[in-house]
Amino acid sequence: MHVYQGSVRDAAEVLRSDPDGFVAGCVDRFRRGRGEQPGDAEIRSWRNSWPVLVAALLRAGLGDLALVLEFELPGTGERVDALVLGARPGGGLTGVVVELKQWDRVRRADSLEVEIAPGIERVHPCRQTAGYLSYLERWLEDATLDLLFRGVAVLHNARSDLARRLRAEVDGRPGSGAVPILSGDELTDAVPGDLAALLGCADLRSPAEEQLARFLALEHRPSPKLFAALDEILARKSEFILLGEQQAAQVRVAKAVVDAVPGRRRVIAVTGGPGTGKTVVALRLLADIPFLTAKAGRLTTRLLTPSGTLMRQLQRALDERTRTRGLFAFPDAPLGDGVIPLVDEAHRLRNGPFQARRLVRKAPVSVFLLDERQVIRPNEGVTVEQLRRVAAEEGAEFRHVELTSQFRCGGSQAYLNWLSRLLSDEGRPPAWTGADYDAGVVRDPDELDAWVRRQGPAGRVAAGFCWPWPKRVEGRPLSDDVVIRWTDREGVDRVWRRPWNAGSAHRGPDGTIIAPRREFWATDRGGQDQVGCVYTCQGLEYDYGGVIFGADLVRRDDRWVADPRRSHDTALNSLSPDRYLPLALNTYWVLASRATRGCRFYSTDPETQRFLSGLC
Repeated sequence: MHVYQGSVRDAAEVLRSDPDGFVAGCVDRFRRGRGEQPGDAEIRSWRNSWPVLVAALLRAGLGDLALVLEFELPGTGERVDALVLGARPGGGLTGVVVELKQWDRVRRADSLEVEIAPGIERVHPCRQTAGYLSYLERWLEDATLDLLFRGVAVLHNARSDLARRLRAEVDGRPGSGAVPILSGDELTDAVPGDLAALLGCADLRSPAEEQLARFLALEHRPSPKLFAALDEILARKSEFILLGEQQAAQVRVAKAVVDAVPGRRRVIAVTGGPGTGKTVVALRLLADIPFLTAKAGRLTTRLLTPSGTLMRQLQRALDERTRTRGLFAFPDAPLGDGVIPLVDEAHRLRNGPFQARRLVRKAPVSVFLLDERQVIRPNEGVTVEQLRRVAAEEGAEFRHVELTSQFRCGGSQAYLNWLSRLLSDEGRPPAWTGADYDAGVVRDPDELDAWVRRQGPAGRVAAGFCWPWPKRVEGRPLSDDVVIRWTDREGVDRVWRRPWNAGSAHRGPDGTIIAPRREFWATDRGGQDQVGCVYTCQGLEYDYGGVIFGADLVRRDDRWVADPRRSHDTALNSLSPDRYLPLALNTYWVLASRATRGCRFYSTDPETQRFLSGLC
């Protein structure tokens, strides 16, 4: 997704003749591409920064180069302010990432972040740009394009002394130290040839249309699975790149830990929707904190999670040597002195505020990573406001970092925005028209099953908890628990049967696992033959997913109606319909946001099925 792609010269012409129309067109493309309206502050930044950048590029003699505005990094929801593309003399394609800032002064700066106003901190622009470059270099590849990437941070309202100050903070630092910072003075005072060099474009000429088309159609190289790369992450050798607000979360926690003093506690809440990288941030911090405090030797850390599924996955992924270090535990485990708790999946905390208070009282810095929309039980979860209140009552400083860019669902923010509208009480959502994620509705369970199986072993079917879950008898075959009956278009009565995911692993006659234990249903071969539930897929992901809406959540008179009596979850089926509704909506939100590449919906209720069929 991007809001503009054309030559620098064409952009300059339109910005000169019809600036309002140019911005309005970009707003419309943003809305269609992401399913949401850009904020007023963002639109103002476009109006203020784009004309300055384009004028500088034109003055530098770079009018024939290609310009892409608000370029979305493939496979993510993260956007680069501007990307200038040009061909090198040897024919390869170079992309120059331009990070635009409107700052004219800062209160404080170091190599990690910049305080631009009281209490308002941002990641250092060179560090931010270096993250984008690292992602592009590692995850985009095309031998025919011979890709090369460079970066520059442009502070077009700043004077040269501020640019020098910020540049000095990262001087010699790996990655960020190689990113130049340009001030407004340099944009206007440098002679054209020097300006082209400062912008990293002096050796570039107009790229071929074929090069541009090929680049813009590139998909990111499949990243390693999180659990397969766990040991590399903990050894601080991971290919998982933190971007944007992920960097901000990492920096805020790291600085809080380094600056920790006895008697002064800090609480940091990191929130984000599905696929925003909460677990990756937690694991990176698990590796970073011991490294940052190694000299003092007074602080260590532990990743706590209430999710048994995530816990099992993490423990299994460790090598034998690392497994003995006790890095992972449940939140009620004893916490030693000087241990920083990183609480992942905090929306699953039982008696959340109570558990949070216990951790805050014990630790100098407490970190909670959560998504309030993933609270699925009445006695679970903690909200940002509850954490803020606990911090205030315990005399602790509170900080909140929100992760907004997501890296699941093909990076399609439009799909998650649409899904959020679908699973809400905001009225009828618009039809799904996005091209960056494969979402749709199937006619019946057989079609759902066939579609998932065509995707290979990484496809899964998950359902609401609307069928009995009988106690398993060890050694006996799995029973067909989920049974759906319907009449097809020819009037023939049909039935579809599948077992729920297994509590323990089931093996075939030759000893091979034919059904993994429940914690590994979402990731291990054999899971495609059972139906999963919210407890076995929350916190995890798979390539393709089918979602079965049960009778506990149906559509009536253009609104969602909940019937807890149709749930077989004993923690929920005694609730009132009003109390159950938000939890049911959250449950299906989780189920429908696990698949990274495509999802299909089916409802056992005819009226709900017709409603869904009218949307996608």
